[in-house]
Amino acid sequence: MPQPTAVRGLRRVELITTDLDGAALFHQNLLGWRVWDSAAGGFECWVGERHCASMRPATHGVRPGWYVVFAGARHDGDLVGPDEVTARMVTGRAQHGPWAPGPRRGEPCWLDLCTGAPERADAFWAPTLGWAVQDGRYLTGGRLLSARSGRCVDGRWDWLCHFATEDVDFAANRAVQGGGRVVDGLHHPVLGEVVVIADPQGAVYGLATDIGRWGGSPAEGSGR
Repeated sequence: MPQPTAVRGLRRVELITTDLDGAALFHQNLLGWRVWDSAAGGFECWVGERHCASMRPATHGVRPGWYVVFAGARHDGDLVGPDEVTARMVTGRAQHGPWAPGPRRGEPCWLDLCTGAPERADAFWAPTLGWAVQDGRYLTGGRLLSARSGRCVDGRWDWLCHFATEDVDFAANRAVQGGGRVVDGLHHPVLGEVVVIADPQGAVYGLATDIGRWGGSPAEGSGR
């Protein structure tokens, strides 16, 4: 069902994992998160005063991995689009996106929708989330929030969240030293050089060098 107002970004991302303590240590070392016990079980992860991620234990029937959590819903719930790509919706305003303060090291800085069905993906996600579509990119309020990608990431179609790092190559090496692995390296059309990694439990995401703003600048989002 379409949103009454456009979704302007992420509330946070959520990691479902089979090893909570290992995931917490890995991401503390890699992304500099402050990690706190959660009343809901698992951990809440912060950069400064901003909540960037939650970690929850894997349960029966829930696929381990990263889930994007969009802000601005009337009530909490899940969305399942083409290719069985899932996103979560929660109430509250966006903490990460083109209308939020610029990302710092360890925070989400861009989203790719990796899909093998681009037309069906546009037809589902754009009206559902109140986005405009322009040349395979998704805009909210004239600013770039996300884009489609035809690259299958580590054997599956999904949302791929990218996190800001001080130096993408240094961060990728640190991930490998911590037990992760490099899945892919590419020149991203919005972010520049990106390394896609998997954590020790196999959860996949991207690393990009921090440029102090969400991947698409206001000028880029409204001009082309």
